[in-house]
Amino acid sequence: MTNLPGTHSRLAVAYLDILGFKNMIKNGPLIDVARKYDAYISTATGMNQSLCGGSSEPQLFPRHPLGTPYCTRYVISDSIILIADGDDALSCLKLLVHTWRLVQASLAHRMSVRGAIASGEMYFDLTKGIYLGHGLTAAYELEQRQNWVGVAIDESVELAYPEIFPPASGQSSILESLFLKYPIPVKGGGVLEARTLNWRWNMVVEDGTRSLFLPCDEKPGQEKIDNALEYARTVVESGRIYAEDHGACPAELRAMFIGKSEPPFPHGDDL
Repeated sequence: MTNLPGTHSRLAVAYLDILGFKNMIKNGPLIDVARKYDAYISTATGMNQSLCGGSSEPQLFPRHPLGTPYCTRYVISDSIILIADGDDALSCLKLLVHTWRLVQASLAHRMSVRGAIASGEMYFDLTKGIYLGHGLTAAYELEQRQNWVGVAIDESVELAYPEIFPPASGQSSILESLFLKYPIPVKGGGVLEARTLNWRWNMVVEDGTRSLFLPCDEKPGQEKIDNALEYARTVVESGRIYAEDHGACPAELRAMFIGKSEPPFPHGDDL
């Protein structure tokens, strides 16, 4: 396998699962689910590239070619797999930022996502649709362990790319806020201390954070939502909720407004 051109000794991979998707297919007209999912994927496609060409505002990826995706994406029913386009730290950061934005977009469409990002040896062949390896397996296993709506970052990512993650300084830097450490609820009880994608950061919701989640009659599903809302509450209380200097905030991380009014508008409430 080491002689195959698609082999990488380390590669960042994100595995996302649309929660409740099977019930959506089972209980609703397929055409309605397809329209909603198509709109979501179309939004995701538009976000998987630079939209800042020629802009003089601060950017994370000023040299990224226009029209070129930040990462490779596969969609298989309720699963979304994202693979970094290189084994360097910048490619990993592009994957992290795009995944963060993708989770915000899913919530804007009232679709709850659980996921994980890991790094490890990978092999993939775009022409044959083959993708396998330690990074994907680790991301899938970590996704399955969690009991909330949110995305965990496996320690393998920080070990492979320590330059992305600033040391704890007590200061509210953007990357510290974006990749917030948190005791993630896991199935069967207990928590897992890990970095997360802070989907609540720089998100302005007109009707409040709770409006992003569809009501759930089943206890396990509602528990995931409650755990996600507790995460949002913790983010608000920590102050890591918006960029301190919006003028200096990179364009790729600008605020996402979710509401019926024309933005900008104030956040409806903390939850």
